[in-house]
Amino acid sequence: MDLLIILTYVAFAWAMFKIFKIPVNKWTIPTAALGGIFIVSGLILLMNYNHPYTFKAQKAVISIPVVPQVTGVVIEVTDKKNTLIKKGEVLFRLDPTRYQARVDRLMADIVTAEHKQRALGAELDEMAANTQQAKATRDKFAKEYQRYARGSQAKVNPFSERDIDVARQNYLAQEAP
Repeated sequence: MDLLIILTYVAFAWAMFKIFKIPVNKWTIPTAALGGIFIVSGLILLMNYNHPYTFKAQKAVISIPVVPQVTGVVIEVTDKKNTLIKKGEVLFRLDPTRYQARVDRLMADIVTAEHKQRALGAELDEMAANTQQAKATRDKFAKEYQRYARGSQAKVNPFSERDIDVARQNYLAQEAP
């Protein structure tokens, strides 16, 4: 529409130059151009401000396509022709086998995850028991080494050097990471 108005003004200006034999010089062309800019801008602004609008508009159409958000095989179509449809009404039913298979697979995944959780819980308990056993063994060897070390400082040493050294090595082996 804007282009049509501009072209109309250009044709009108050209006709005025030809009909009234206005000389083409450095004053007439800019005057016609600036006059055209003001006139066309005024018309465009006037059209924009007086343009009709509405917040509630209705569109007259023959049919509206209804497209589902999921794909599948349609097994039933409800016959509700030429009636208003509310949000949430069932328009057609899809074959549930594909979706049910996915639900079943996800339920099986949940069961598998629960079994894995139990297995990991049992493994955790086993590791905690192993840790307790390692601590108990370390404490046993520490007490044994301390007993041998205290006995070696007595006047009469009831233990041989080899026994003390073995107890010390056992204790150090348990302390190693």
